[in-house]
Amino acid sequence: MSVELLAIVGPVVKAVAPEIVKKINRELNPTDLEKALKAGVQSAQEWDYSQVYDKHLFFHCTPKDARELLERFFKDTGTQEELQKPFTEKTTPNLEVLIQIFHKIKSDKPNLKFPKESIEHWLKNFVDAYFEHTNTYLKFQIAKTDYLKQLSHYFDGVEFVGIKVKTKEEEKFAKLPQIFVMPNVVEQVEARASTGLNLNLDLALEETANQQHQQNLLWEQQTSAKKFSAQELLKESTRNKFVVLGEPGIGKTTLMSYFALVLAQQQIEKLGLSADLELLPILIRIRDLGKASTKNLLEYVRNFANSIHVKELPKGFFEHWLEDGRALILLDGLDEIAKPSDRYEFVKIIHSFLGQYSQNRAIITSRPAGYSREFFGTDEFPHYHLEKFNDNQIDLFIQQWYNSRLPNNPEKAQERQESLKKALAAQKRIKLLARNPLLLTIIALIHRYDAHLPRQRHKLYEQAVDTLLINWDVNKGIESWNLEYIKLDDIKILMQHLAYWIHSQGETGDKEGGTLIDRDELITQLSEYIRECSYKVQKHQAEAEAKRLVDHITERCGLLNEQGQDRYAFVHKIFQEYLAGEEIRDFQSENFNKVLNHIENYLHNSHWREVLLLLIAQQNQNNSKRIIDEILQQETPYEEWLHRNLLFAGTCLAEDLKLSDGKLITDILRRLIELEVSDSQGVGEKVKSQVFQIICNLNETQFQAQALQLLKASADLINKGRLREYRAALGEQQEVLAELLGLLKDESVRDSAAFALGKLGNASPQVVEALLGLLKDESQSVRYSAAEALGKLGNASPQVVEALLDLLKDKNENVRYSAAEALGKLGKNSSNVTVTVAEWISQHHDSEYVGSGIDALWNLVVTEE
Repeated sequence: MSVELLAIVGPVVKAVAPEIVKKINRELNPTDLEKALKAGVQSAQEWDYSQVYDKHLFFHCTPKDARELLERFFKDTGTQEELQKPFTEKTTPNLEVLIQIFHKIKSDKPNLKFPKESIEHWLKNFVDAYFEHTNTYLKFQIAKTDYLKQLSHYFDGVEFVGIKVKTKEEEKFAKLPQIFVMPNVVEQVEARASTGLNLNLDLALEETANQQHQQNLLWEQQTSAKKFSAQELLKESTRNKFVVLGEPGIGKTTLMSYFALVLAQQQIEKLGLSADLELLPILIRIRDLGKASTKNLLEYVRNFANSIHVKELPKGFFEHWLEDGRALILLDGLDEIAKPSDRYEFVKIIHSFLGQYSQNRAIITSRPAGYSREFFGTDEFPHYHLEKFNDNQIDLFIQQWYNSRLPNNPEKAQERQESLKKALAAQKRIKLLARNPLLLTIIALIHRYDAHLPRQRHKLYEQAVDTLLINWDVNKGIESWNLEYIKLDDIKILMQHLAYWIHSQGETGDKEGGTLIDRDELITQLSEYIRECSYKVQKHQAEAEAKRLVDHITERCGLLNEQGQDRYAFVHKIFQEYLAGEEIRDFQSENFNKVLNHIENYLHNSHWREVLLLLIAQQNQNNSKRIIDEILQQETPYEEWLHRNLLFAGTCLAEDLKLSDGKLITDILRRLIELEVSDSQGVGEKVKSQVFQIICNLNETQFQAQALQLLKASADLINKGRLREYRAALGEQQEVLAELLGLLKDESVRDSAAFALGKLGNASPQVVEALLGLLKDESQSVRYSAAEALGKLGNASPQVVEALLDLLKDKNENVRYSAAEALGKLGKNSSNVTVTVAEWISQHHDSEYVGSGIDALWNLVVTEE
């Protein structure tokens, strides 16, 4: 009777393949060996079927007999040794040996009969096909090793050449794994099913802009908020293909590079997947695909492999992995195809490719502004949005940044980390920018080069705006402004005009976002400015140019963004304020009184405060004196009690103002310190709090030393703890640190000294060791303060975590609470803390103190609203 051999052999070779691979200790995937064995059986069976029916190998056998015989044959030690030869000796299995093994096995069942020479022919066809396929797969494995090596080399670095920051040549590059911080994503789920891609290009292009805005708005309003680490994307996604959206500079390309690198380095477990899963990374930069001579994705990836010096790949290399569903296809930057019509064409190409190789995982990235919800239906392609960095991610980036920049000087690296963290904590508006990874990188580069953030924040904002506006896309090779009447040099001037006009429209309740403006108003204002730039431009031409400019600034630069249907704003109010200040600075070249008029009209208007500070910080010495005099002479309501003029003048000094009038500087500092030391009921705590903040913010300015000298002169009138905080802020941190460590020996003040060490923020080994010792102090208030201080310092070393875990069993409830809080804070910097606390709970589940461990776990994993 005829027997379907593949159905019989399938389970057998599936079991045998891993054993053979294990014995030969090769990287060959068992799946590949299984396919080679099946190919051999298939070839043998095809020969068999070409024979006369009663000459088939198993014609005289039942299916049961055939199954048992083949199982014994493939599991035979001798057979497996022969099957290993293509790998161990690069030769074909010895046909004669296999024939002997087969005859020996069948001899155990003498009742089985086989047609003459059918065994020999069957096995020869099997051996030839098996060797051909194993040889091909070996070539694929050798090629894969080289491909992954070159891919790893290509994607393991980050270059900062597109960022407008003055820096040393050797500082323009960093290793990606050393500085990469995994972002979070939020899943977005439409309330109604998407209709999917409209593959009729003509109909798609007829969609009105209003319909597109409606879709985008509906999308944002009808989403769920499932949030998790992007590291878990491949594991958490409900499908094997999905879309990741993110604003400019949020890290989409870096994330795709990291995924490719992890797979190239064969560390797939870092992405939450099984370590024995094999995925070949195929990363396609869509902007590069757009410039390529071919739009065939397979041909493009082969050309890309050649461009990064991968040795010539065997024919069918990429198809081998794709057809088997063992590839991760990374399609980065769909929005970087400038023309909407071209973008639809590329979406068609992607759909076709992913449909052809549907078993593979795939990720598509885009900016929201360049993406249509019609591109990829959400039923098949779940959509996720990359989130900005939170405080812990910012801190982790800073830590990794300086550890990678100063690998041989850990003490200096720690010092620089603390300096940058302190600077961001003190300048909250810059901290808002730092939530964007691109802007955080700019900040880190500036800090690395200058050893501090510039007190004159306008320098940092200038570099950020220039990077977003022009440099970033130019570095990517994207020069698609498509402007007809204005030059690139005019664009920043136009943005200044626009920012000043928008800022003049009124306040915004959003601390981050700029003032909202309707698209029609935006186009009208830009049109007028464009006509001012070129008097030959007609009104309709200026309007068309304005629309092109708004679309590019929104879609490519991210300086403006759309917030609701046909309403726009600067992505950060900071940029609106900086550019508005630049516009006023241009006014003053004609008449400086225009600056003074803005001081008079807006001095204590919170909406204009940052604009004025940025404007004043850029003045020369003479103009600065005129402005400060104007500020101090303003007739401000309730000035005798609120001192707002003086406080604003002090804030200007904290911007490291160019001011050479020593008498005026001394007068401002003396008056501020008089408010600090005053014991009069006429000086409110709010005023004193402002004074403290202003004076501390003079650190690293030209006024730091003088302020410290004046404070020391009034030391008898200032609380000792308060004076230490001033001194630490104004350049004497090491001296204050030494004093506090000395005070730990004094039983009467050691709790307050421990508390002060936590506030000081210096996590040196000496401080940590001293605080660890205090966790065993007899005084519960000392133990409480020491635990609290360790939490603030952020050192999540095993020694610190273990000591705090021990403190969860303290006899005092308040101390246990402090330890749980500290562990919660430390866990924000180290995921290992959560695991350690969970293990502690398991070990102490019967203890009366287990609740303290659960409190600590709550602090670690639950985000309070």
